[in-house]
Amino acid sequence: MPFLEVRGKPLFVIHEGPEDATTKFVFIHGLGSSHCFYTPLVNQLAHKGYSSTAFDTIGSGLSELRPDHESTSIHSIAQDVESIIQQTGATPEEVIVVGHSMGAIVASELAAKLKLKGAILIGPVLPKPALAEIFSQRIETVKKSGMEAMANIIPSAATGSKSTSTQQAFIRSLLLSQKPEGYNSLCRAIAEAGRPSYSSAQCPLLIIAGEEDKTSPVADAQIIFNEWGSKDEDKSRQVLEGRKRCSSACENCKNRKQRCDGTRPCRRCVKRGLGRDCQSSTTRFPLLASSLPSPDPDFRLGQLPTAPTPTATPTAPGYGPAPERMSPRSAAGPSPAHNVVDPALTSPAAPPSDGASISSQLLSSGMTKVPQMSRLVKTKVAHVFVGDSATLSFLQNIRRIVRKCLGSCPFVDDPLRHLIVESSPDTRRGWILSSAQNPPKKQTPEEVQYLQRWYMQSANCVLLLFDQDELQRDMDAWQKDDLASPVYYLVLAIGAQTGPEDQDNLAEEFFNYGRYLTVETLMEDPDIPTIQAFALITMYLLGASRRNSAFMYLGLGVRAAYSLGLHRKDVSALFPPTECRVRERLWKAIRILDLFMSASLGRPPSTSETRDTAAKEDYSACNDLSMIFETVLSDIYAKRTISTEVIERITQHHRRWAAESHEGFEVDGIHPGDLIENSDGTKQPNMGLLHLKQTAYWTIILVSLPFLLKDVSAHVDSNPHSMTGQHKPGASSSNQVLVYSCLEAAIQTVDLLQTVLTAELIPKRLPFLINSVFVSGLVLGVALFGDFDTSFPLERSLRLAKNILHRFSIHDPVAKRHLLILEHMQKACDMYIEMRARWKMERQSNLVGGLFGSIQSVGVPREANEHQGSRQAEDTISTSPRTITRSSAPGLQTPGVDGGPGVGQPEELTHGFSDLIPAISPSLLWFDTFGETMPLYPTVDAGMVEMEPDVRAQLNYNEFIL
Repeated sequence: MPFLEVRGKPLFVIHEGPEDATTKFVFIHGLGSSHCFYTPLVNQLAHKGYSSTAFDTIGSGLSELRPDHESTSIHSIAQDVESIIQQTGATPEEVIVVGHSMGAIVASELAAKLKLKGAILIGPVLPKPALAEIFSQRIETVKKSGMEAMANIIPSAATGSKSTSTQQAFIRSLLLSQKPEGYNSLCRAIAEAGRPSYSSAQCPLLIIAGEEDKTSPVADAQIIFNEWGSKDEDKSRQVLEGRKRCSSACENCKNRKQRCDGTRPCRRCVKRGLGRDCQSSTTRFPLLASSLPSPDPDFRLGQLPTAPTPTATPTAPGYGPAPERMSPRSAAGPSPAHNVVDPALTSPAAPPSDGASISSQLLSSGMTKVPQMSRLVKTKVAHVFVGDSATLSFLQNIRRIVRKCLGSCPFVDDPLRHLIVESSPDTRRGWILSSAQNPPKKQTPEEVQYLQRWYMQSANCVLLLFDQDELQRDMDAWQKDDLASPVYYLVLAIGAQTGPEDQDNLAEEFFNYGRYLTVETLMEDPDIPTIQAFALITMYLLGASRRNSAFMYLGLGVRAAYSLGLHRKDVSALFPPTECRVRERLWKAIRILDLFMSASLGRPPSTSETRDTAAKEDYSACNDLSMIFETVLSDIYAKRTISTEVIERITQHHRRWAAESHEGFEVDGIHPGDLIENSDGTKQPNMGLLHLKQTAYWTIILVSLPFLLKDVSAHVDSNPHSMTGQHKPGASSSNQVLVYSCLEAAIQTVDLLQTVLTAELIPKRLPFLINSVFVSGLVLGVALFGDFDTSFPLERSLRLAKNILHRFSIHDPVAKRHLLILEHMQKACDMYIEMRARWKMERQSNLVGGLFGSIQSVGVPREANEHQGSRQAEDTISTSPRTITRSSAPGLQTPGVDGGPGVGQPEELTHGFSDLIPAISPSLLWFDTFGETMPLYPTVDAGMVEMEPDVRAQLNYNEFIL
């Protein structure tokens, strides 16, 4: 047999092809495989004149692992391959290394060390912490049940939909040929594998990934591809598609998750004797491309860019942009209703006639129209809803304004502009089983105290569920009794997640175990710990940049809170004082989380307040501010209209809150002052006060931002240099107070939060603060296009906002994404400032021409000169800078959020301010993005934020108009 002595152990090696070949392939198989995996390739390459070498790694196939051999690792296997290359007389410069799955890790190690001719990675495994748990469990399974257990699972679970029974039988035979000791040694090698230095690899690269590969998803292959050190032109990636699903599968096959041939009756139903029951599926998920508004006026669901994640699937039938699938649009605009349509009604074979609209077909089929405000989400392609108040909706409106002014630029053409960035943890799958079998190790009292302190620091004013002394006492008792309490595990998880040290893996362990205990012990009967656990899970997921998951867990907590009557203060008052305080704190936390997520994602609030939040007894500044938030969302964004009466009611409430908020600090556990002194004498920012004040500024921005966007849009349209070429009158001066309020709130937010730049130790994840900084940065950037920088310090504040996000971007993917957006906006602002300076310079040409003559007109026809002169005169009127005239609002004093100068006594606050509120008849808000676009967005993994845009995926201005 062709054995080769390699570093003191015999390895089975085969070699085919001419010895003098200039290109030599070395094949490295994956876990549970052998050299036989490559036999067809080796023979074909030999016929083509290439030399090929394949071998069984130690512990696989015919390469037997003995007790006296060294412990197997990825590094030792790479050394074996290097020795084989030397013994076969090849040089690294002649060798192309091919690695499959585990073998791809070895191939990457070799490429980083040797100067290879090339590397081919097939379904490459990306080493990460989650693999240790997975393969540790696999080792125990093999020890207990042998290789038969693997052979019964892997052939079907680890193959794609195109695999045949013969191929699965081949994989089964490979697995059964392995010895358990050798297989486990390779499992251990994968579990302990470090991440190769992909950036050190300089050879050409080909990655072959499978769309349905669960072990090595496409997203992991993309990470390897991005980090590989060779030039872009020397790298290539191929994704093998899975089997396309039959669009007309019958209900029986869908329920059994089996392949259907689409005929009636289908062959599977006939074979099972169910021919009479073989019917088309009644599920009506497909939507017409024209039945939903879109992020761009010309953007339809069928053109939605596929999210570059492993869950991306081909466009579903019925989503294509073919004309025959699109409902006719009248000249007056879009249809007032968006409908769900059976594809059979609009199939290409029977397109609707000109005289029969889609709506009439729906009515004739007995289906009910879907109201305009309703939205249906096609969950299989991960579209999620975002509404008017969402930060993403504001961002889309701002991009439209910038496009009108500058045209195409990186800020406008951001390849991720129609995607929601979400973090995708390594432990997303299998966490229940893993947590049940591997509880986190017990922490020392000092470690518990450290994590508890950082939980209290980050949760101050947001999730202050516990009194600090009570929490300390209860956790000490919990540590001694070793009780299985999910609440305390989740407290430790948030402490590890937000503490300044890098303890993300520990945080994930605590979180998954606490979440597992919540599901195991608290799901059936709601009680106070159940709601506390769901609130803590929500907060952790927010900090982990998993907002949609947080939204779903919060919904469970809200339902449990209502079932216990937490929404009624009179019910809580029936309990003893201590328990009453616990219930009130818990309701306050649920309200804050609910309103934050509702506003930031543009979704309806799940809670509604029944208390008199202005009552003096047990007054809470947080509860009162939450009431303002609820009013803004329900009276403005839910109704999508605004009036003088609504604004007056909100601003009056705001003024009263600013004057009285300090009276609720004790109830809310907030200390007065900008800094708090620690037990060791050091000082840190007062996170409770920062959270409270930035939230107050955010409510001001939510009320006034639509007016700012409308004003800036009108200003851009009135500019003859804008891309629209339209000329519209400027915004009404009666709205300027609201516009100025929006700008001042954004500037004050950034000034307030800049304290985190100088603080030495702060929580490294603060999702509430990050959201406020980003919203403020967007306000500051778009205001510059309205020429407000002549009256407000916009550029300075925008730089501060970027610096604050940079502080958090190291650990927070959403902060990193927001920072990238603001950097693009900063560049767009710089372009506009330069253009504006040139316009001003051109306007002075008449004066210069009056002194020295118009040199630029020499040699230019007279008609062109006259046109140039009229354009310059027009510019003088249209691009004049903004100035704030106090005469437009006599006696105006802007009240400070902290109740500083300019704020009167409560009894005086109800008078004297009505004159400042513009007379507004009830009218629709300026929500162009929501009115004419689709509020459904796919999610994308946070790892894609740093990806360079694919040139082939870029769309021109005619295809995407923001």
